[in-house]
Amino acid sequence: MRKDAEKISPRNVLAVLGGIVGVLLLIALCYVGYQILHLVNPPNTYETVLTATVEEKVSADGVLLFNETLVPGSGDLGYLVEDGARVSAGTVVAEVYTSPQQSGLRVQLDNLNEQIDLLERAENVSATQVDSMMQERTTALYDLLDSVDRGALDSLDTGKEDYLLAQNKILVVTGEAAGFDTQIASLQAEAAQIQSQLGSPVQISAPLTGYFVSSANTRQLSQPAASILAMDAATLKSYLDSGADAPLTGYAGKMVSGFSWTYCGVCSAQEGQKLLRADGTPLTKTVKIRFPGQSNQALEGQLTDVTIDEASGLARFVLTCDSVTADVLRLGQASAEVIVSETTGLRVPLQAVHYILETGEEADSATAGSEADSASSQAQQAGEDYIPGVYVKFGNLARFCRIDPVSDEHPWVTDGDYLIVAPKGTDGSISEVRLYDQIIVEGQNLYDGKLLS
Repeated sequence: MRKDAEKISPRNVLAVLGGIVGVLLLIALCYVGYQILHLVNPPNTYETVLTATVEEKVSADGVLLFNETLVPGSGDLGYLVEDGARVSAGTVVAEVYTSPQQSGLRVQLDNLNEQIDLLERAENVSATQVDSMMQERTTALYDLLDSVDRGALDSLDTGKEDYLLAQNKILVVTGEAAGFDTQIASLQAEAAQIQSQLGSPVQISAPLTGYFVSSANTRQLSQPAASILAMDAATLKSYLDSGADAPLTGYAGKMVSGFSWTYCGVCSAQEGQKLLRADGTPLTKTVKIRFPGQSNQALEGQLTDVTIDEASGLARFVLTCDSVTADVLRLGQASAEVIVSETTGLRVPLQAVHYILETGEEADSATAGSEADSASSQAQQAGEDYIPGVYVKFGNLARFCRIDPVSDEHPWVTDGDYLIVAPKGTDGSISEVRLYDQIIVEGQNLYDGKLLS
């Protein structure tokens, strides 16, 4: 009884409570101390170096000028060639339907002819081509699945045909199908029946060799090319503001001959300076032009004329291009981006850039800061005595890695709050930064060889 009483005596209870309170106070003190330590000496923050491409571009509004010929034709039209297809003079590009049923019959007839063509091509194979055909089928399947995944509905028909053709070839070569003569004969009979129901619609032929674009998918400028090219910057801007094009009506479409076309555009005078060389003449190097929202493909072109109108604060330019696509052929008036230059390199946070002496002493301004203008100013003021660079995490150490100083060979190129630098090993560069390096964006008392916690 005496031992049990001692175990629950007030003295023992107080001792236990005191121990618990002491442990809790110790934990609280450790937590406060930890927070104070991180406030005084915050942990390093890192960012992985990735590749980026930065474009210097000019945004403009303008019109596309083609060497074009309108194709007569109206009514309920059915087109037999796709927009942008290059056809020879005399090729039937469309037909005029006299009843709603004819368009449906034409679709059925085209589908049957495609099936016949696929089966006929499948029979023209050699038994030695099995391996290549298996690869063709696999590739076609992957391309078809990729089109479905991307939602590229315009590619589904082509992908389906490629897969069926490869599969049919394998069936013939492996003997699983003796041939498709019976199927072809049946399809040809069905096609002949539909052709008789379709009759002979009035056909519209291409008047010359070139690229055809249907009237439903193209625009027509309200002024001829010669008049537009004669406009100054202010007049062109006024013309564009009032709407330079309209739907093409009363015609089946248009034919564009040749491979060259012209873009006549207008932009601000400040933007227009980017299109000029130091001597005030148009850039002689190849530039690129892209039409956002219409076509993501950038096409190479050449500037032939750039005029700065200081009075109106505008610049007018003319660009010629020798590449055509279906998307471009559909355009009349369109906003454009003229890409003057492209710089590809590694994205380094501006905040992570430091300037040190050869001895390792940090510049008075420790970092370049987070603003591009501030960073650029410090880069210019750092002088030849200071080396620009960043601290990179190598294992448990911080290592100072050089980047190229600002010069004509290595201009200051930024992407928001990032600087674009050359990767290690680039010809003519002293940069030591590599892809996927861990850059120290924020850190206290950094120096080369510092042990990181």
